[in-house]
Amino acid sequence: MSEISDASVNVQLTLIKHSSYFELNFDFNGWGEVACSRCLDPLRIDISSQAQMFVKYGEEFGEEYSDDNDIVVLSYDEDRLNVAQYLYEYAHLSLPIRRVHPEEKQCNAQMLAKLEQFLVKNNTL
Repeated sequence: MSEISDASVNVQLTLIKHSSYFELNFDFNGWGEVACSRCLDPLRIDISSQAQMFVKYGEEFGEEYSDDNDIVVLSYDEDRLNVAQYLYEYAHLSLPIRRVHPEEKQCNAQMLAKLEQFLVKNNTL
């Protein structure tokens, strides 16, 4: 299940062909709607990131990961690569870990009151 409930993202994909592999460069710009980490109301977050992936041919389809690169291996009889799943993953990876409204006053007041009601205050160390 996706954390993004709605989105509008433009992706520019540049493919560079090398002698033994392909280099795919993704450039994302747009927005995604996610739940606020504080009040759970919808929150629109800007998505602006870049990603790079390499594609090479091998015996069978698969993925390889190194410290720096994502590498997809296509079998020799493949002539197409569907990048939809990679777009989905890269868009999610570009989201911040903590997603909150820029100002607390934009959060759902009822939810903030409920959170305050159940907040445990412990001043002893």
